[in-house]
Amino acid sequence: MGSALRRTLALAAGLALFSCSPPPRPSTDGYVATVTILSDGAVETTFRIAVRGSDRRREGEKPGGPVLLLLGKELKAFRLDPAAKTYVPVPYPQATDEMLPGFPLSPGFDDRAEAAQRGVTEYRRESDEVSAGMVCALWRFIDQPEAVVSSSTVYWVAPSLENLAIRMDREVPKPDGTRSRRTVQLTSVKVGADPELFEVPKGYRPAAPLR
Repeated sequence: MGSALRRTLALAAGLALFSCSPPPRPSTDGYVATVTILSDGAVETTFRIAVRGSDRRREGEKPGGPVLLLLGKELKAFRLDPAAKTYVPVPYPQATDEMLPGFPLSPGFDDRAEAAQRGVTEYRRESDEVSAGMVCALWRFIDQPEAVVSSSTVYWVAPSLENLAIRMDREVPKPDGTRSRRTVQLTSVKVGADPELFEVPKGYRPAAPLR
């Protein structure tokens, strides 16, 4: 067999292997997304987030600002300063509270587990809706099902992203009979988060302690 033919066969085998590789999945490869928090339809804040397993990363929309890293397995957290190329440890509970509290960032949303966590037995699946271009199953959990008026939380779950919740609406009744709504939504969701996103970059040094 000639060398040219061997090279051709090797290239074809490589291409075949590449074409057979499975597509990335949120549960194994993570994802990156833009988070927008709204209060009664008005934008409060927007930032970028990356998730891979139990690791989390939060940073502003514009590059160069502070970055919060949360390493779930190690129970450690760091705040990076890209401008100064420094980092400082952050108490893990504090980092958890800062990341995106109350929002289930892992794929595989489980309605029964959510109900158990909330201590409720009555909840309902509502009609499908579209958010960020994806069809979502809506799950509504009412704080006090027996009450005439009660606060409630609706999760928008995308089956195409392994049941990742990409939106959460929290509705609270007001004295005037209306409801306030706080929304957390993920947009521009891209499957696959580089593991290096969750590491302190090489060349960064510990920040000098404040005097």
